[in-house]
Amino acid sequence: MLKRALRGIATTLCIVITSTIVTSATNVDDLPLKEKYMYESGINSAEEYSGWMKYPYYASVENEYKENGYKSASGKDILVTAQNTKVAEQNILDLQKHIHNKSESVYIWEEKDQWAEWEFDVITEGLYEIEIEYFMFSGMGNPAVRSLIVDGRIPFIEAGSIMFQTFWKDIGDPIVNSIGDEVRPSQVEVPGWRKVRLTDSSGFYSTPFRFYFTPGKHTIRMEYIDQSMAISTVSLVPARNTPTYQEVEELYKDKGYKEVNNSKEFEAESTVIEKSDPTIRRETNGDPSVRPVSYMYRKLNVMGGYRWRRGNQSITWEFTVPEDGLYKIAIREQQVWNDGLPSFRQIAIDGEVPFKEFEAYSFSYERDWKLGVLNDHNGKPYLIYLDKGRHTLTMTVKMGALTPVIQSINDDNILLSNMMRDILKITGSNPDPNYDYELFKLVPTLKGDMETIMDSLQKKYDYLRKISGKLPAMANNFLTIKSQLSSMVRDPFSIARRMNDLNNAQNSLGTWYLNIQNQPLLVDYFKVGAPKEVWKDIKSNIFQKVRSTFANYLISFRKDYDNIGSVLEEDIQIKSIINVWISRGIEWAELIKEMVDEEFTPNTGIMVNINVLPANQLQAGNVNALMLSLVSGQAPDIGLGLDSGSPVEFAIRDAAYDLSKFKDYEQVAGRFIKNIMIPYQYSGGVYALPETMDFQVLFYRKDIISDLGIKVPDTREDLYNHVLPILYQNGLEFNYPQDFTQFLFQHEGEFYTSDGMRSALDTEESFRAFQEFTELFTSYGIPAVSNFYNRMRTGEMPMGIGGYGLYIQLSVAAPELAGKWGIAPLPGTRRPDGIVDRSNGALAGQCGIILNQTDHPDEAWEFLKWWSSTSVQTKFARELEALIGAEARWNSANIEAFTRLSWKKEDLDVILEQWKWARETPVVLGGYFTGRHVANAWNSTVIGGSSFRDALEKAVKEINRELRMKQEEYGVVDNQR
Repeated sequence: MLKRALRGIATTLCIVITSTIVTSATNVDDLPLKEKYMYESGINSAEEYSGWMKYPYYASVENEYKENGYKSASGKDILVTAQNTKVAEQNILDLQKHIHNKSESVYIWEEKDQWAEWEFDVITEGLYEIEIEYFMFSGMGNPAVRSLIVDGRIPFIEAGSIMFQTFWKDIGDPIVNSIGDEVRPSQVEVPGWRKVRLTDSSGFYSTPFRFYFTPGKHTIRMEYIDQSMAISTVSLVPARNTPTYQEVEELYKDKGYKEVNNSKEFEAESTVIEKSDPTIRRETNGDPSVRPVSYMYRKLNVMGGYRWRRGNQSITWEFTVPEDGLYKIAIREQQVWNDGLPSFRQIAIDGEVPFKEFEAYSFSYERDWKLGVLNDHNGKPYLIYLDKGRHTLTMTVKMGALTPVIQSINDDNILLSNMMRDILKITGSNPDPNYDYELFKLVPTLKGDMETIMDSLQKKYDYLRKISGKLPAMANNFLTIKSQLSSMVRDPFSIARRMNDLNNAQNSLGTWYLNIQNQPLLVDYFKVGAPKEVWKDIKSNIFQKVRSTFANYLISFRKDYDNIGSVLEEDIQIKSIINVWISRGIEWAELIKEMVDEEFTPNTGIMVNINVLPANQLQAGNVNALMLSLVSGQAPDIGLGLDSGSPVEFAIRDAAYDLSKFKDYEQVAGRFIKNIMIPYQYSGGVYALPETMDFQVLFYRKDIISDLGIKVPDTREDLYNHVLPILYQNGLEFNYPQDFTQFLFQHEGEFYTSDGMRSALDTEESFRAFQEFTELFTSYGIPAVSNFYNRMRTGEMPMGIGGYGLYIQLSVAAPELAGKWGIAPLPGTRRPDGIVDRSNGALAGQCGIILNQTDHPDEAWEFLKWWSSTSVQTKFARELEALIGAEARWNSANIEAFTRLSWKKEDLDVILEQWKWARETPVVLGGYFTGRHVANAWNSTVIGGSSFRDALEKAVKEINRELRMKQEEYGVVDNQR
């Protein structure tokens, strides 16, 4: 152990980590994908990260403006039209007219233009805001994202991701389904030209970005990140100084405005005219005091809630007032989230924030519903002058007083991550708890870093105590981490054995960084009216709650919660009815049913009954609802959400329908990768259509591999010879899942003989593949088991192989790594012709089948064709992500639909490139034993130390024995041995 530790110390690289969070990558190179990831070419995709040095937060820039005494500029707006836009070299400026009622020419900014820039001639120095008039094309779904460069430099971190929102509204009112529940209306984009002043995408700041310009020429450049858009004008606008309420109140007095005597209410759920995110929607709340009451049957009677929580999400309501005058506004709301922390909203009337106090208004934590008048800290209502007629009220999620806490947590997390990496360079990933590494000597900054974090945690604790309604558990956890660090400072010898404490601290900080940015608020209704009128806050009493609970209990005996209610119009003629069982969540099933009733049934006359079952109730291999229905002759027509191994298992038992019998099967199968159908084939038939599909790619931390000078490996030879040595020298590791398919297929091996009767793992190709597969762990030191997601977050595993699940985890649940990670094609095997073979399998996900007992095979096939079509899969994926969020992104097996979703362009290119090498394993009689015995052989070799050949030969014998037994059982061969 001492020798290993000394060797680790001797080879430690003294690297100062200066990386910071960047919300998106900057320049995308022009190289083809193949050249981009070629090891020999010297191109390192991590270099795009290293271009982002450590920039300040915008808050620091703003403080600098105040220290220097910079004031808002005077004078007129400085406007540049679309015709004066400059675009990336050798590209032609795309100007078009008559875009959504715009007569003048506008600039159509598509992906081909990596950047666009505008030049301004500033006359008066001072602070300006950048205003852009833009238009989002329908069908894009996601906001356009750009990064900002001013006069050739990145001004602050938040400039890396600036969003141009698409706005949405409900299509009509909710309708009542066949079981009496209201169904949420679908969402439609609200088209139109909009002017927006550039601000951060996370809602940290309540005002737009400000920029100090001196007299002379200045250049604004924006770089393309995601989604096309049209731009009409770009302007420098003198920064607006929002007045305080006291100043506004004085203005009211000067103008002689009078208070009104009338009051009016409007429901939050029914008066929304637009929202910035389709996931924000009408919700249901069962409290008897909420109007209208959701009693026995679901009423969508409130708006917002937990889906209305992310920075800059906005909702706009429309209301009318009967006379001119001064009004007070009250909101009946509930804020039961965030464990005591307030939620903040920017409040705008007719598109303008009337006074500074509305830039980030606080809604305190409280478990009960309350009707709260918008007022100051002394309880004095804020009055707003409104003309008679229509007005809008917009509420936008802001972080408000929590912004410094959020940014401080992020800084602590980055410092802690870098600190742990410095420790791991000395100790390795498995430190000896009995060895004194003298960490404070070998890492001179370590003690100071720990004390810095301790001080920061204490300040956050004190701050949260001050602003919280009740002290959140998060605050006490700050003190726990501080205590742990304090103990390490006093006893540095203990650091090596307490690395788990540091890991847990980092995970906790990452989780809190996410959670504290959630700012939910649920709204029932608004009141606008007379300032002197007293509005009673009505709350439900215990008797009302008991009555409601008892009524809901009684209705549960006759209300079928597993059946998805229909929303079909009464005049639709039904020709036939099919039954579909789905092993997914209720929201997935409700969305499918809505689409069926809106599109499929009206066009075909085929009514679809949908029932939701738990996932394990639709799989082969155990006693469950589907198996019992088959035995009893009561099977559904279609099953959706089955795993990839089940269709053939049902086909073997003559329970699944052969889809290849349909005349247009080949046309439908063309929607998917060809090899994805292999697991569904048996005895010349095809028994399922794929619904979802996985991918396997190389994940890497851009910041770490850039600092260490590691190039993205193109082959496993590059991995063995170059990547692993550098990682090990720095106490870091590589993740490789126990996936034998990559090695077997790249060595041109197969799992079974061509007739599927015997194992093909006894060939020389298979032995070579298994040897490399096991030596990866025995000779090259890859960890046999690891939590790649957590260890990639900590930096212990800056590179490794992962799939769709890891991609979503890093995208959604690791905000501290935003812009710090990327993906590349799998390291493969170079063939004699020079091509790198990246073949891999185990990609087939969930699928849909037709059961053989169906009396409506043609109708069932029509449904599967409709369900797997590009348009339906695209709409379902977008609606699902709009309904639940990015964590529910639908990884459709329909390739064209998959490409239409909101993937980063560079990531989508990698996934599609890797899918070109997709292969799959056939499902055969007794094939379930193959995976089990390959795993046993791996255990014998890697853990038990056996010969790889002996272990695999033993596995082949056991596999062939089971294959033979199943073949005899089902009469495929006779029982003569």
